[in-house]
This record gives sequence, structure tokens and C-alpha cells, in this order.
Amino acid sequence: ALFLEILTSPRDPETVLRWMNESTVFGRFIPDFRRVVAQMQFDMYHHYTVDEHSIRAIGLLADISRGKLKKDHPLSTAMLQQIVSKRVLFVATLLHDIAKGRGGDHSVLGARDVRVFCKQHGISAADTQLIEFLVANHLLMSHVAQKQDLTDPDVLNAFASRIGSERYLIGLYLLTVADIRGTSPKVWNAWKGKLLEDLFRTAQRVLGGAAVASDAVVDSRKRDALSILALNA
Repeated sequence: ALFLEILTSPRDPETVLRWMNESTVFGRFIPDFRRVVAQMQFDMYHHYTVDEHSIRAIGLLADISRGKLKKDHPLSTAMLQQIVSKRVLFVATLLHDIAKGRGGDHSVLGARDVRVFCKQHGISAADTQLIEFLVANHLLMSHVAQKQDLTDPDVLNAFASRIGSERYLIGLYLLTVADIRGTSPKVWNAWKGKLLEDLFRTAQRVLGGAAVASDAVVDSRKRDALSILALNA
């Protein structure tokens, strides 16, 4: 209970988690986390080790929750005020990469670790199910937003169908923002933010029962492009 209180503290959970990690208390308390301590990530995106990335992602969520990043993340700031359980989001963010380096799909393996963690920490079945979903699908939203056609109704309907509910959508959106921003000081930009927000808002409408009209999506994208061009003229 004390650990979960630290994790979701409105003050500075990032610093406390880093102290716990550097003193090896963190790895002793959550043995699976000890396996990713100082683990390098050899790709063009991740600037930090797995443990540092996860702790920084928690810090970003805490900053968004306190309104410190409202200018850069107005939607995230608003959604964090509406989310049913910050504990669910913060646990999922802390554990989303916990199975990296084991071989196989770290998202699937991590979801299994989540079930054990949640049982040990007395987290309800409904919240456990959501945390497990977030960890298993934490790469989904960035993949769809950046690599698929967001003007295609089939793509948008398939994404919304996989998410299933607005609660799950909000959780995945917030985790995705923290995950991307936590990889490197330079990886986040306005273009990625806009793609994620467009996907979020469209999926939210679909989950609310609205139909996706491809012409309307294209028109919206054109207006966005014209606005960006006008700003840079």
C-alpha cells in the first residue's frame, strides 16, 4: 500500500523511485524490475536504459497531473483529471517494459508479470484487467497513429473495436504519451502529438456510436495542414 502511495504521489514519485532504484530497494521489492536495471536498449529511439526510461515516464505523468506540461499536452492534462484510477495508469506505465530482454514479445510477457504484481498488491480484478491490457498493447496506439492511414475508416473502426471502451482508450493514450516522451529528450514533436490526438478523438467518437466518414477525416487533415502552413509562412 505504501509503495502504491509513493507511485501515485502528486509530489515527486520520479525522484523517490530513482532513490529506491539506486539503493537496490526497488529491485528487491519487485524482483522482475531488477532484471531491467541498467539494461541498454540498442535502437535509434531509446536514449535511456529500461529502468531509467520507466521511471522517467512516471515522472512525466506526475508532471502532467500537476499541470506542469499543460502547454505541450493540453489533452493529456485534461484526461488525467478525468481518469477513474491514476493507480491503474501509473502501475501500467511503471511495468510496461518490465519483460524487455527476455526474448519473445515483451508486451505479452509483461502482461503476465502484471497479473502477479496486481495479485500481490491487492489490486481489483477489473483494474488488473485494464493494467494487463495496457501493458500488452502499449505499442498499439503509436503504431496505428504513425504507420497506418488515419483517413481509412476500416483502420479507425478496427482500432476502436480493439480498444473497446473509453476508459481503456484514455489509459492507452496517456501511457503512449508518457512512453514516447520518456524514450529521449528529442523524440517527441508536435506532429506525433497531433497524430495521437487525432486518433484518440476519432476513436472516442466511434466508441460513442458515431460513424467514421472518410471525407470528413480528409477535410479535417487538410484544415490542419493549412493551419500549419499559415503558421510557417
